[in-house]
This record gives sequence, structure tokens and C-alpha cells, in this order.
Amino acid sequence: MTQNESAPERAARDIRKLIKTKGLQSGDSLPSQRMLAGELNVSRASLREALATLEAFGLVRILAGKGVFVADPQDGTPRDAQSTRHAAQVYQFRLAIEPYVAGLAAQARTNLHLTALQNSIEEMRQALLDDNLFYAAKADTEFHNILLQAADNPLFAKAMHPTAQSIHENQMLPFANAAAIQAPLQEHEQVLRFVRERNPSRARDAMHFHVLSAATRANIAFLRP
Repeated sequence: MTQNESAPERAARDIRKLIKTKGLQSGDSLPSQRMLAGELNVSRASLREALATLEAFGLVRILAGKGVFVADPQDGTPRDAQSTRHAAQVYQFRLAIEPYVAGLAAQARTNLHLTALQNSIEEMRQALLDDNLFYAAKADTEFHNILLQAADNPLFAKAMHPTAQSIHENQMLPFANAAAIQAPLQEHEQVLRFVRERNPSRARDAMHFHVLSAATRANIAFLRP
């Protein structure tokens, strides 16, 4: 899986290793971007993309004019009030739609959908073993996209398409919580179990739990009716 990594993805993995090997803690600063680019043997453009992705995961904070700092995943992953509010809105949107989609998928799915869902779970499992958060997040997004297809109602996919990038970024947030890094995988397995069993109510409940738990892992609170 790692052989297909782009330069920014490889740089981000190397930065995470650097943070671990040097024992950097929340609030500690990373070397300057010029020094990092040289140390990691990547272009400044690839480094900036890598840092932006790590910031989306909640693993670093980029402060203009000050530098890049290690972030604490438990202190509220998004870096400011505006992004926190946006993340909360995305979770509200997901909670309103995705459990219903999972329930429909449990009724309308085909064996091809089941195979694709299982494959996405295995891809996430391998990505986590490889400590590759990028592929884990991609597999997470793919799992939810397959459920949209399995629900057999294209209006759901159309409704979610304008927010697809925001949803993908939203799905990245919980992976910053190292203590619960396996939780999304386990929750996907539960959703798939009930989709496979054609149990719409349990599939719906499992997805409801998954979205709420993801928000909790990302330290995002939001209003619910």
C-alpha cells in the first residue's frame, strides 16, 4: 500500500515518525519548513501539502509567522472556532442522513456491495497496521460511499456530493486520537454485520453510534434534537 504514496503522503508519514522519535509533545515546535524540506528530501510544495494534511488530522497546528507545532488530539482537533463549528455542522448533517442510508443499504444491498464493503474494511485494517492514516481515512470514506450506492437511491449521493470534501476531512479527525485508532474499523465491522444480515434497524443504530462516537473521538460537540 505504501508503495503508491505520493511525496506529500510520504513526507507526512516521516514527520509523524520524527515527532515520535524525538519525543515531541503538544506545543513543541517542529524545525522550520526549510529545514524540514531538506531533512525529508522533499520540495517545499510537497511539505506544505503534508503539513496541511497533518493539520487536518489534528496532529499539528500551523501558526502564521510562528511556525508549526505539535497538537494534542484531545484539546479539540480543529484549530479555531470557525473550523470547530463547521466540523459540528458536518457531524449534524451526517447524523441526519447516514444512519437512514445504512438502514436502506441493509435492505437493498447486493453481494457485490458486501464484497466492496468488506474490501474497504480490509484496506483500513492494513492501513492502520502500516500506520498510514491517509489510506485509513480514504478507506473510511470509501466504506460510506459504498453504503450510499447500496442504499439504491441516487438522491442521497446527490445531496451529499456538494459536501464530499468536508465529509472526508470530517472523517479524518478521529484518526488523530491514537488511543482509539482501531475504533472506526470496529464500528464499520458492526455496520457491515447488520447490513449483511439484512437488519435495517440494527444497521441504522450501528451507524448512528458510529457517527456520534467519531465526533466524540474528535472532541466535537454538537446540538441534537
